[in-house]
Amino acid sequence: MTAEHKTAVVSFKLDEQAKRRFDAAMRLEGTTVSETIRKAVMNYLKEVDEGVKHPQFRLDLQGENSEGKSEQH
Repeated sequence: MTAEHKTAVVSFKLDEQAKRRFDAAMRLEGTTVSETIRKAVMNYLKEVDEGVKHPQFRLDLQGENSEGKSEQH
């Protein structure tokens, strides 16, 4: 692994109750908090690299349980 492809740990503080809720929601989506945040960061940086004027930080949830959720509102 080259220096430019090394991975690093990123951490941040979050209220414990919010962390638990987010973790539970990601498990329902069939993923993890780490994977979800990692993908969102990479997609954001891709938009920045592509010159998107207002890049967005999105949680593109595509898990098995997310299908049809928007129709339930």
